[in-house]
Amino acid sequence: MTIDDELLLELFKPDRYGKVGKDALIQKVVGTLNINYKLEEPKDYQTKSDAVQRTWSIMTPDIIITIPIQQKEIAIELENDVHWDFQASIRQVKKYRQEFDTRVIIPYDYKRFAPLYKNEGLRVWLWQAKRKWKCLRCETVTVNESRVPPECSNKKCKNKRRDEFDLVGLENADFNEYE
Repeated sequence: MTIDDELLLELFKPDRYGKVGKDALIQKVVGTLNINYKLEEPKDYQTKSDAVQRTWSIMTPDIIITIPIQQKEIAIELENDVHWDFQASIRQVKKYRQEFDTRVIIPYDYKRFAPLYKNEGLRVWLWQAKRKWKCLRCETVTVNESRVPPECSNKKCKNKRRDEFDLVGLENADFNEYE
């Protein structure tokens, strides 16, 4: 699993049919649980090369939320703390903004970039969570905030090899809007 995968599970807390769960954190981001969602859905959009010529391109937001009551679509870009690249992120969300109400979710550790998104007229949420790392030697689950696998918490094992841990979930995940 990747941190992106685990964050999606926390955002939607899907039931066995894939529908949004009752404790889903997406409610903080869009204001309701009465939504439909699509992940990695490609959408066509037009770009202006100059005053006359228009070209078609494809954008793929991480999440597209549809609020049925309002017939409103929201694009969400979900950023992780493993491969952080502000400039690539801002280029992406500027594409989405042409077609959607657009929001971005970034790691709390990169809060200092939130004003740059706000300057571009984007709503920003900050996420934070503890990671659950499973030791592949003894299967003990160790919880920590680091993006780097820890030393195994099993006193008999004490495994320190980073390649011998799997990310198996998140604990205390939270999403809060940057004001």
